[in-house]
Parts: sequence; C-alpha cells; structure tokens
Amino acid sequence: MVAEIAADAAEALRLAAVEPARARQLALAALRAARAAGDRRAQSVAQRALGVAAMQLRDLGEAVTRLRESVAVARRAGATELAGEARTSLASALVLSGAAGPAFRQIKTALRELHGVPAARAQVQQAAILQELGRVDEALNALRPALPVLRRAGDPQWEVRALNNRSLLHIERRAFAAAEADLLTVVDLCTRHGLDLPRAYAEQNLGCLRASRGEVPAALASFDRAEEHYRRLGLEVGSLLEDRARTLLSVRLVGEARATAEAAVLAYARQKRINLPEAQLLLSTVALVEGDLAAAEEAAQQALREFQRTKRRELLALARHARLQVRIVRDPGSVTPGQARRSADDLARAGWLVPALEARVIAGRLALQRGRPAEARADLMRASRARSAGPVEARSRAWLAEAMLRCADGQRSGALRAVSAGLRLLEEHQATMGATELRAHLTAHRGALARLGVRIALENGRARDVYRWAERRRGVTAVLRPVRPPRDPALADLLADLRATMTEMESGGSAPALVQRQVALERRIRDHCRQTGGCGPGPYHRRHASIADLAAQLGDAALIEYVELDDDLYAVTVIHGRARLHRLGPLTEVVDRLRHLPFALHRLAGEDTTPAGLAAARAVLTRAAATFDRVLLHPLRLTDRPLVVAPSEQLRSLPWSILPSCVGRPVTVTPSARLWLDASRHGDGAPGPVVIVAGPGLRNAHREAESVAQRYPGRVLLLGDAAGAERVATAMAGSRLVHVAAHGTLRSDNPLFSALRLADGPFTVYDLEQLERPPQHVVLAACDAGRGQAVAGEEVLGLTTALLGQGTPTLVAPVIPVPDGQTVTLMEAYHAGLSTGRSPAEALATAQQRTRDTGAPELATAAGFVCLGAGLTPLRF
Repeated sequence: MVAEIAADAAEALRLAAVEPARARQLALAALRAARAAGDRRAQSVAQRALGVAAMQLRDLGEAVTRLRESVAVARRAGATELAGEARTSLASALVLSGAAGPAFRQIKTALRELHGVPAARAQVQQAAILQELGRVDEALNALRPALPVLRRAGDPQWEVRALNNRSLLHIERRAFAAAEADLLTVVDLCTRHGLDLPRAYAEQNLGCLRASRGEVPAALASFDRAEEHYRRLGLEVGSLLEDRARTLLSVRLVGEARATAEAAVLAYARQKRINLPEAQLLLSTVALVEGDLAAAEEAAQQALREFQRTKRRELLALARHARLQVRIVRDPGSVTPGQARRSADDLARAGWLVPALEARVIAGRLALQRGRPAEARADLMRASRARSAGPVEARSRAWLAEAMLRCADGQRSGALRAVSAGLRLLEEHQATMGATELRAHLTAHRGALARLGVRIALENGRARDVYRWAERRRGVTAVLRPVRPPRDPALADLLADLRATMTEMESGGSAPALVQRQVALERRIRDHCRQTGGCGPGPYHRRHASIADLAAQLGDAALIEYVELDDDLYAVTVIHGRARLHRLGPLTEVVDRLRHLPFALHRLAGEDTTPAGLAAARAVLTRAAATFDRVLLHPLRLTDRPLVVAPSEQLRSLPWSILPSCVGRPVTVTPSARLWLDASRHGDGAPGPVVIVAGPGLRNAHREAESVAQRYPGRVLLLGDAAGAERVATAMAGSRLVHVAAHGTLRSDNPLFSALRLADGPFTVYDLEQLERPPQHVVLAACDAGRGQAVAGEEVLGLTTALLGQGTPTLVAPVIPVPDGQTVTLMEAYHAGLSTGRSPAEALATAQQRTRDTGAPELATAAGFVCLGAGLTPLRF
C-alpha cells in the first residue's frame, strides 16, 4: 500500500509540468492517502506535484503555499534531497511572484542539498530565475554544466526545459542559429515523448525567434500553434499574448496589438506574475503609437514603479524611455537633447538596441532644433553606425540618422542617398510578406524616411526630384503583387463558411451565436492569410516611372502628382515631357470642404428632402467645387487636356467630376504614376467575356444589369441565385469587362473584409485576391464599393486597391457614398460611351455631364464616381 501511494505521488509529479489538470487530481488523491498512512515522503512529493501543477495553471499563490509545505514535510521526514527538489520548484514560483530575493535563497540552499541529476535540475531552475531577471550571461553559465548530466540520465522533460530556456537566451543575444537548433531538438524530443505543454513553449519560442529575424508570417503561425496547444490544456499564457502583441506592433497592426497587450496585462495581473510591468510597458508603447497619450503615460508609470520595486535595472531604462517619448509628443519643448541622450546611454548599457537608436536620433533632432549642430552631429553619427547590421527596424533608424547627419552638413544629395538606402531596406522587408495586410501596415515604418526625402526635394525645388520622391513615398501595397497559389482550398472553405454565416444572420438567425461564429471565422481567415510567405529574402528593387516614360504614354494628357508636407500642398505636373513644381498652399480649406460633401450628397439624393434642404445641399456642393477648382487646378493652367491624377493622402476621396474645370473632361485617378504607367502598357490584354452581375437587396439592380447586358452580345449575365461567389469569381477571372450592381460595404475595422453583397453572402477582398487572372475592366456600381480605408498613411486597403494590386488596369467606382439604386441612368450612359470606342475616363465624364442636370438624385449619384487606373486607354471589344 505504501509503495502504491509513493508511486501515485511520483506519477503526479511527472505529469505536473505536462498535464497539470490531470496531475492535480492524481496528486490530491495521493496526498489524502499519504496522510492517512502517515507517509511524509509521499506527502512531500504530492504537495510538490500540486505546487508545480498550480504554477502551470497560473495560480502562483497556491503554488507557493503547496511548495513551502512540500519543503517543510520533507525536512520533518529528514529527506534532505526531497527538500532540495521542493526548494527548486519553490524558487521558480517565488521569482514568478516577484520575490527575487527569497527565490535566490531557496535555490542556493537547494544546490547545497542536491547532487547528480536533482542538482542539474536545480541548475536549470536557477538559470530560469536568472533569465526572468534579465541576467542572460549568468543564466547561460548555469545551464552549461546541467545539460550533459540530464542527457546522460535520459531525462527528456528537464532537457526540454533547459533547451527551451536556453533558446530564449540565445535569441536575446541574437544567436539565432543556436536558438533554432535548440528549439528543433525540443520539438523532436516533445514529439517522441508526448510532452504537449513543453511543445507549446517550444512553438512560442520559435515564434519569438522568427519575429526577431523579421519573419512575421512564420512567427504568427508559430504563435497560433502554441495557442492551440495551450487551449487544449486549458491554459491562458500571458507571455504568448505579450509576444504576439510585440510582433503585431512590429508590423503596425496597432489596434490588434493594443487589444492583445491589454489581454496580457490582465492575464499577468490575475496570475500575479513578475512579468506584469513588462506587459504594461508594451501597452504604453502601443498606446503611444495609437496616439492615446494618457494611456501611454499611465502604463509607463505603472511599469516604472514596478521595476523600481523589484530592482530590475535593465528594464528601468526602457520604462523611462517610454515616459520620455510621451513627453516629447505632448510637449516637445519640455525635453532637452541631454535628457534624450542620457536615455540613449542607459538603453545602450542595458542592451536595448532599437530603443537606444531611437533615443539617439531624438537627441540629434532636438539638438538641431535648438541650434546645437555640434551636439546633433555627435548624436546622429553614433546612431548611424548601426546601419549595416541588426534588425531591419534598427538599421532603418540608423539610415535616418545618417540622412539627418548629412543634411546637417549640407550634403543634400548624400542625405537623399541615405534615405533611399533606408527605404530600400524596408521595401525588401515588405517584399517578404505575402499578406497584403502585413505589407500595408509595415509602410508606417517608412514614414519619417520618406517625409525627409520629400522635404529635401522640395527644398531643392527641382520638379523631377519632387516627383521621384513623391512616388517613393507612396504605398507599396498595389505594387507588390500577392504571393499565393492560384487557388487556396483551405481559404476558399473558410470564405464559403463566412458567407453562409452572414447569410444566416441576415435571414434572422440566432444572433449572438452567429456573431460569435463570424468573429471566429474572420480571425481564422485573417490568420491563415498572414502566414502566406512573400517573395523571400533578397534584394527588391522598386521601379519608378521616369518622366520620359510617362511622356511617351501620356500623349496630350497631363499628369498631376499631388504632394503633402506639413499641411501644405504641392503639385508636380508633367506635360509633353516637361515637369513643373507648383506650391498650392495650405490644405485646410480643401479638407474642410471635403468633410461636408457626403452629407450634402446624401441630402440631394434623399426622397424626403425639402426644397430648402435641396437648395442648401446644392449650395454646399457648389462652394466645395469652386474651392477645389481654385486651389487644385486653376494654378496649374492645364487648359482642357485629359488628366491623370495621383492624389495625395487627403485628396483620395475627392470627386473630380464636380469641379467646374472637370465637367465633361476625361480624368483618371491612380495611386501612383508607376501603377498608371504599368496599367496603361498592359491594359489591352486578350479579350475575355463580358460579365454582368446583380446582387440581392439593391433597388433597380436587376434592371440596371439587364439594361447593360443588352449592349454586349454573348455576355455572361448572373442574376438572382446565379450571382453566387463561386460563379462570379469563375466568370470574373480574365474577363474583358465586369459590371457589378450590388451593395458594397467598407469595413474600417478590417478593410480586407470590405465586400460586395452577392446571392450567397459577402464577396470580400480576400475573395478578389484569389482570382486566378485579373479582369481587364471593372465597374462597381454600388455605394461604398470604391472607397478604401487608410491603414498606414500612404496605404489604402479596399475593393478597388485589391483589384488594382491584382493587375486590373481600370475601374469605375464611387469614392464617396452614393445613393443605392440610383445608378441606372448613369451606367446606361457610361456603357453607351464605352461601346462606341471611348476610353473609360471619357465615357464616364460624358455620362456624368449628361445625367448631372436630370435631377438632384442623379446629380448626387454621378458626383461620387471616378475612373481609376489606366482610364485614358480605350477597351478592346
């Protein structure tokens, strides 16, 4: 009987680190039996098993209590080795609770009490304590003698624990090859010995490794696998949330990063973990990027107090830097170059490379602003030394420092070369991302470099240079094509499931359960696509359209490239190969007028709007149109030639047809001159079918589709149930023209779920990215179908940018909300123009001119549509 009790207690201890819930049940039964039998040794082992299981289940209070009792019972039994083993576990629980001093005393005592394999286990635990406290070199030294002993003893659990911990230490030292070797060994050991929880730790650590190397899709995939293992074991792991939040922030998915960081803070707080202030510090950084200064300051202060209390000096520097950053944003004059410089020194001593560079660049910038060039030069020179090694973010900051340094020395050409090198580095990194979303959000890292390039070019005053740097500043999402197999069956199944769920919700299904399912499916789709690889590491050269190339393609048309800097607006025009630079003045008036336009158009389209309301709305529209004309076009003196417009960030939603100078004038809008040039050269592919689609629930959609279809013999007409996602996608691939009359929705929370409503549910951006071949011309005759959501300054995501990015040369769509069901007249006139050989831009301008005076609803509808892409090139029929 005594032997059985001891065996049960030992089995509970073996399971405690890998199956904590099951171990807890077995240990409680063994503890009751051991007490009844008066077996103190078995009691100690059972209490230790309960303590270790509680640690794994994140109940540190119970863990410390159980493990102290395990030590006490072992000592009463005179079992020195058992006491030492219990102390080893107790030390770990204490350090996780923030009691570093008591933890060290326990592990030192344990090392005196233990020999052989138990002593080696204690050394592994000692290393883990040192690791939690950031003492990397000491932790590695503690692990070094332990691993050979554990291997000879055939102890896979503790060998796995040691290797897992050592991999993180290698990652901190940027010894990535050594870290990967350890983790692959761990995965193999866990697979062979059925160690599910350590396997989860290994997957999490692989995610950290891949994130450190800039392999974001692979990192997110590893985190997902770790979460799946933890979920099966019923665990919430704060460190996984923290690691994922840090990775999301690295690609500027700020909203998700903040939610994940907040979840990490809550998890650590519930578990009373020493890691809580680190999560608070991360939350401060995310909140600062998001612009929430109050939350950023509060989280930084909380972290600072905790690091001071626990004497974690290496993290104090980070917390002070976070607080300094908040002060700089709130009141730049309150921070001196010396304060930023001291922060950089403290961070460098603590080994924080990227924040140290950031603080050094801040010090240099502040010194320049205060007229201290010698100090600025010294700071920027130190920061610039990191441009040839280290993570991409650090190297790009170093190139920014080098550019600022050369600027301060009057070397403008050299400064532009430095800016170019930093941008090229970031663009190569973006090219490794297969997911559109990740590429788009990474553009945020390019902001300071690109703005400096534009600023220098504007100061130089040469139109060609301003044009080139304005192009360089523009987003790359539509330039870097998605890297994905022509058809992804797993993604197709998920999208079909989402459509079915949304259709059931619209038909009055059980809302809470279905909303929950929608959220879960959208996350699975998002995470699946994020794991798509890009074109791999290596040089990426972003091509730019030269003025000569543009001139050859433009003919008599004019290109206008609008440029924003510090709320001022500029334009570069290209006509017959000659580039001119124009300063247009402040943007304030244009932006103010743009804000009121949707309201005015909505009132014009309203069936119940009073005559007085119509008159007021027309007045708003007239004033706005006059302002746009006066500020944006009159100073350029472009006569009546066709226009190719590359709008700046705040002009993307401008409806050009309402400008008096643009009435009846062919205007095509493009995200960049490069994209327009490529689209114009490749916009006359082999003719495919004409596809006309009518979605459900849109007034006059069927009438519009049937009217348009009459103009195209042999067309594919998809109405009613035939207009489902699968049939529409098959018909669209490689088609000559696609006309879609359907409801459109813009999802500002995740623009890749912006969608057209088809018979079986939403047809999203993810569906468009699955098309095997792009259609040649697309008309989206639906409210909100043409609008996009800005996600990182110069990047916009939505249905139209997805199509342009996939290679569709031209589109016609609304860039501001238009009334549903009022597009029939405009679309009939548009297709009449197309069928007579007019270009899309010319056909749209003529149709808008003819319908704008028909009535207020028709005016509101016509106003919102623009031609996008290579709109000056006629279609082939």
